[in-house]
Amino acid sequence: MTRRRACWLPAVWFVLAVSLWATDAQPAVLPLGAIVLVAGAAVFVTVDVAKGIRRIEWTPGVRRSGPVDDPRVVALRRQLDASRWSGSTDLHDLLVELADDRLLAHHGIDRAAAPSAAAGVLPPSVRRLVDGRRREAISMRDLQRIVTDIEAL
Repeated sequence: MTRRRACWLPAVWFVLAVSLWATDAQPAVLPLGAIVLVAGAAVFVTVDVAKGIRRIEWTPGVRRSGPVDDPRVVALRRQLDASRWSGSTDLHDLLVELADDRLLAHHGIDRAAAPSAAAGVLPPSVRRLVDGRRREAISMRDLQRIVTDIEAL
C-alpha cells in the first residue's frame, strides 16, 4: 500500500466519523474505522487487480522465435490447464468452433454437413482436435501447432 493510499483511509474515517457525530448519530468510532479499513482495502485490491490485467494481441501471421514465446499460446495453455481441474470443455469447444469458422470462411466447407471434405482439408493436429475425443494432455508444442494450423486454414 502506498503512502498516499495509507493517508486516504484515516482521512475518510475522520470525515465519516465527524459527519456522523455532527448529525448526532453517535458513531462507534473503532468499528467505523474497521469498516472503512476493510472497504478501503477491498477497493484498493480491486483497483490493483484491474491494473494488472494486460491485453494480448491476436495478430495472425506474426512469428515468434519459439513455441513457448507466443503469449497467445501461453494464455491458451493456462486455460487448458485450468479446464482440466474444473472439467470444463470451453477451450476445446472454442478451438473447434474457431477451426469450423475458418474452414467455412476460407474453404466453404461446413464440417458438420461434409465431414469427409473437411477431413481432406484439415491438418492432422486439427483433425485430432475436432474428432470429439478428449485428450488427457496437450503439450505446449502441440498447442502451438494447433493454433498455427487453425490460423493457416
